[in-house]
Amino acid sequence: MGASPSARNQFLQTNARPAVPQLRLVKKIRQHRQPTSGNFGFHFKRTRYAKIYRSSRSATSASLTLVRANLAQTLTKSSAETSANDNWRAEALERLKGIYDRGVFRTPTLSGDWVDDSSGYHVNETDPDTKKPVTALYDAVSGARQVVAAVENNPRVSPDGKFTLVDKGGNLVLKYGSDAEPEKLIENQAEQDIRYHKFQWHPSGKYAAFIETDRSEIRLRSVLVPGDPSFPGVAQHRFARVGEKIPGVRVGIFNAEDSSVTWVSLDIPEDGHYIRFLTWIPNSDKLMVEQLSRFRDKRDFLVASTDGKVERIYREVNDAWAVGPHGINSGAHWIDDGQAFIFISEKGGWRQAYLCSRDGKQETKLTGEYDIIDRVTIDQAGGWYYFYASPENGTQKYLYRVPLDGSAKEERITPADQPGTHDYIVSPNGKQALHSYSTLNDP
Repeated sequence: MGASPSARNQFLQTNARPAVPQLRLVKKIRQHRQPTSGNFGFHFKRTRYAKIYRSSRSATSASLTLVRANLAQTLTKSSAETSANDNWRAEALERLKGIYDRGVFRTPTLSGDWVDDSSGYHVNETDPDTKKPVTALYDAVSGARQVVAAVENNPRVSPDGKFTLVDKGGNLVLKYGSDAEPEKLIENQAEQDIRYHKFQWHPSGKYAAFIETDRSEIRLRSVLVPGDPSFPGVAQHRFARVGEKIPGVRVGIFNAEDSSVTWVSLDIPEDGHYIRFLTWIPNSDKLMVEQLSRFRDKRDFLVASTDGKVERIYREVNDAWAVGPHGINSGAHWIDDGQAFIFISEKGGWRQAYLCSRDGKQETKLTGEYDIIDRVTIDQAGGWYYFYASPENGTQKYLYRVPLDGSAKEERITPADQPGTHDYIVSPNGKQALHSYSTLNDP
């Protein structure tokens, strides 16, 4: 049987919810921050709303207290969130201003150059009094400073200062001192686009090697020149597209005794090649030439005589590349009075240093299973090869060294408590260095 109406009414009255007063919206509070301008645009806070209601009939004090409590809680929470956001934004804004306004990460580069006897070093800097660029010589022991004449190192000038090789209008010109009339060694047609560069004088001053680059058959491409946006300029540049012809290069040797030029007899493939490195072998009249195939999958170290004859002493072939476009692996450094040289290769899966005999028949790996970041210097007297690496963390850069004979593992020179990126300019005697470093928060 169903419950009687009187029983049902009694149950509903006992379990009914308390009456909620009818409220009407009388005010809406809009909380926001005014937009603030700065170097990085305008910043707005999210708009928050708090609603205040008024009873349309007499409400109990408990109901009004509940509304006030909810409003106070909303405002308190909003204030706390705004404060937290303000702290984060203030810290980020200060860092961005430091980077873009004050240039804290655009620190000046240390351009030190040690003198030959390692007694001091030259630094190109701004004079604190005159505010003009000067060259200062610092004593390596006392730190005493004196302004000196600018140090010039012009590879075009012979060691004795008698001759100067110049690329002038696509012609190779020889100058005798400052008063003599220049002599054209190689004269090209006006329509040809030929340049001469990478001059390397023999220590005796009797010879000079150089590279000739011929871009005459490379197509011109129009490039917009920044300027007036309404009337931009247009320049024509040579551009070798993938699969098309690349600039032709060859190596010449100038003889100062008779002002003659001899071309090195290189084997030049039909699709072209690159010449990345030239250096005279110590205690000889031989020139080392590094030749790369167009796709950089073949690398040859060649030894050329002053008569142009060539002998290949080393070849490396790699399906990916022997020397990547970054060029870090390129080049070699001769030691032991020209009896051996050190080069960098990735043929073992890592960028490693190798010691090779002059004839290319004996090879010793100097570094372990990690990548060399770059070479630094060689201390032949002490028997050390210095280089940059970071075997455990690819975001860092430290100074290491290994024995020249490959008899021991690498030794870290950078202190263990100095994480970051380090650079060293080592003195010729290998006993001192100009050291600079930076970290994420300390440029």
